[in-house]
Amino acid sequence: MVYQSSILHLFKPKTTFFQLNKAETIYGLKWRLFWLILLSTVIFTVEGFLGIGSASISRSLTLIHPNIYEWHKALYVFGKIISGILYSVCILFIPSLFLSIFAEVSYRKLVVLQVFVLFILLMEQLTFIPLLLWLNLDWYSSPLSFGIIGQYITTIPFFVALFGCLSIFKIWGIYIQYKGLCTLSEKNRLPLLLLVILINLIFWGVTALLTYIDFYRLL
Repeated sequence: MVYQSSILHLFKPKTTFFQLNKAETIYGLKWRLFWLILLSTVIFTVEGFLGIGSASISRSLTLIHPNIYEWHKALYVFGKIISGILYSVCILFIPSLFLSIFAEVSYRKLVVLQVFVLFILLMEQLTFIPLLLWLNLDWYSSPLSFGIIGQYITTIPFFVALFGCLSIFKIWGIYIQYKGLCTLSEKNRLPLLLLVILINLIFWGVTALLTYIDFYRLL
């Protein structure tokens, strides 16, 4: 069986993963990867120009000379461009590697699975733009996440950001990963669910940590 990679298959997961499981050849994957990485780069670049995610350095930048400020702002935008590339590459390939080892599924098929997950996460990234422009809310204060609840529970920045990582988009992504693995792997469902949750927790923890590292001071 031949599987033709398409983002629209995200909205019919049962049929999609059944076909993917039976597929011997996958077409169109390289182009999907290229366009998603490009889309991620564009979204992160726009966020860079808008200053999304710059809370940890913005107060320090206001204390320096305007010319140096513009230079640091340009560096921040460049950093966001690199982040967009790395973000998409990490989401696509790192979970696929670990899942292929522990779930004993074809790496290529897991990359197809992660294409759907990345698309969901990029939709979430797009929601951060109107939240900042219209409501002046940073990403971890999104009403679509548990970030606001986290701010009532704790004032520790790391845990606030960690709560902010858990959103309806992330839950959707976990569901797609779990649904796909249940079809593609012969492993028991509970270990697969725990594996998916563990991988996502690691990514959220890294995201929360990077959010509050003061890179300006490190430089």
